[in-house]
Amino acid sequence: MQLKKTVIPSVREPKFLTSACKTTSPIVLLSNSNIGNLKTQVEYVHKNNKQAFAHLELIDGFSPDVKGLKLLKNMYSLDGVFTTNIQAGSIAKNIGLTVVYRFFLIDSRSLKRTANILTKNNFDAIEILPAYSALQEFEHLKQIGRNQELIVGGFIKDSKLMEKIFEVEISGITTSTTDLWQFREER
Repeated sequence: MQLKKTVIPSVREPKFLTSACKTTSPIVLLSNSNIGNLKTQVEYVHKNNKQAFAHLELIDGFSPDVKGLKLLKNMYSLDGVFTTNIQAGSIAKNIGLTVVYRFFLIDSRSLKRTANILTKNNFDAIEILPAYSALQEFEHLKQIGRNQELIVGGFIKDSKLMEKIFEVEISGITTSTTDLWQFREER
């Protein structure tokens, strides 16, 4: 993954897929799909020269096992996944999908647990939620994230917060707030 101050549109409703594909982001995150509409959504994203990622835990009718993940890669042509499931993330990585490991930073224990997970796994990027917590613990996150891209999400509601996030060299932001998808900062 090569992100730099990228706002990744998180599409919760199919009616926003067209808008997401008009952004400068190389990635569109499908955050509310099902096995019936996912293939069509991925095809649409690819037609717009973007990579299609899906949030594994939010694909209705899907099981994140070896067969299910191979199906996402081979039949649905998904490029990558966002997941909180360590085992599913490892399987996805082993079959060639790009993996963004998501975790919730709620206390120092969750930070230590995630550091341990990242030591044992080689995910492509990590997403930290909520964004405010990521900002507060940025120095620790940079250390545990090693060479992985850092992405934040959750409760990002205005451009002022986005500016603060990019000031500390976080690579990307995921947001479902459509008004923020076209955010531009001096680069």
